[in-house]
Amino acid sequence: MAVAEHLENVMKRTTARRLTPSLLLAGSLLGLSPAANAAPPVPGPPPPNFSADLPAGQGCPDFALRVEADGSNVTVRTFVDRKGKTLRTLQAGRGYTLTYTNLDSGKSVTIRPTGSNRSTVTNPDGTFTVTETGTAGIILFPTDNPKGPSSTQYYGRIVYTLKADGSTLTSLTTSGTSIDICAALA
Repeated sequence: MAVAEHLENVMKRTTARRLTPSLLLAGSLLGLSPAANAAPPVPGPPPPNFSADLPAGQGCPDFALRVEADGSNVTVRTFVDRKGKTLRTLQAGRGYTLTYTNLDSGKSVTIRPTGSNRSTVTNPDGTFTVTETGTAGIILFPTDNPKGPSSTQYYGRIVYTLKADGSTLTSLTTSGTSIDICAALA
């Protein structure tokens, strides 16, 4: 056996002995996390542009509201377990340019995005916990908790929980600054 080959084998064994306790510890810690049983993330396309008209009493108390969202370039990654069940979805990048319009007066405001990040975790009870940082618009409906109607543009961090079917927001905490869109368009 050549000297170089012998040294390479010794280095491999030494490295393996040094790393084995660390790898075992890391492996045992990962065993405590659902992510340890996860498959690699699945990349997806960015969310499509959209527009929605909300009647008075839904997005804002006193007037109908149009929300137009376009130009997002976020990268979407979905993390699943080995059985294909979604554990978490991560969206990161530049979010939508949002245009809010008072359909009664025609007055509008456009919010240009900064970088944003949204992590959606599937909870054991089937609900979803969403954590957003950067710029994000949140519309609360009368069925949500806290109750709407309200439309707010946030700059900072927001955390909310959605029912399993995604239809109703059940909790909301925020930090940072915000703009009351309904007041701005009144």
